[in-house]
Amino acid sequence: MENRVDIVYRKAAELLTEKKEEKEVQEVHVISSKWEEFEHELQIYDGNSIEVLDTDEIDFDVSQQKICIGSFEDGYIPCPGERSIERFRQCSECAPEEIPKLECIFEPQDCKECEGGFCDDTHAVYLAFQGTLPKIGMTSKDRLRERLIEQGADAYALLLTVEDRRKAREEEKRLSEKLDISQRISSKKKLKRMARKLDRKIIERKYRGVKNRVAVGELSFLDDYPISLPVRAKPRLRPVPGRHEGETVGLKGEFLIYENSGLQALNISDLVGRKMLLKK
Repeated sequence: MENRVDIVYRKAAELLTEKKEEKEVQEVHVISSKWEEFEHELQIYDGNSIEVLDTDEIDFDVSQQKICIGSFEDGYIPCPGERSIERFRQCSECAPEEIPKLECIFEPQDCKECEGGFCDDTHAVYLAFQGTLPKIGMTSKDRLRERLIEQGADAYALLLTVEDRRKAREEEKRLSEKLDISQRISSKKKLKRMARKLDRKIIERKYRGVKNRVAVGELSFLDDYPISLPVRAKPRLRPVPGRHEGETVGLKGEFLIYENSGLQALNISDLVGRKMLLKK
């Protein structure tokens, strides 16, 4: 049964198809949102090839439903069954061989199948700051800086490295409890801090407070995001499914900020897997 958002999306598709002679309309599948240092790419698949969507200005409708993004093992292969997904971006059939259990992405499992794969890589536990708010997290060691940029962190420091993902999760929980620092910062709090000037002195003071209690690496700042901060007001977080139109103000972490009767925020990481109707 279709829900309300998907009915609206379908009707928008029908209406736009009727008006195709007035303005070209294209349905695409969002398959990737990724950062290369401070350059962001939103990759879409149009049924024939992969393209990078120009996000300087946005004008599209987004579906409620998410579809498996397919496989990237031997070139790109769309999901044969176009299977619906929820927590993960791929179905179990399209997921890489090195991730035999998709649950390990969020909560590492104790399983022999992961030996030599995704979970068996060296992992890092880190201290990060969103504005002046600290958090504790973990990721593959090779993806540390990339992961922090994906999250829109303003500064970070390495706490420790461990031999596998399960151990990293255990250490993340332990250090979070010991230091009384959260493992998550809400979208609301992140957006609120975009409208405030970054206070490096407070970050450095909080970093020193952690350093006085546990071993921690050098503090590094991440300040080359393609956005001029602080923005003039706290952006309003918009639901991802639905209509988005306006001029882009900038991008930071998972958020694209755009102008439309005030500053609006779109979680671009949550676009992955969804279908889009683009007006060109």
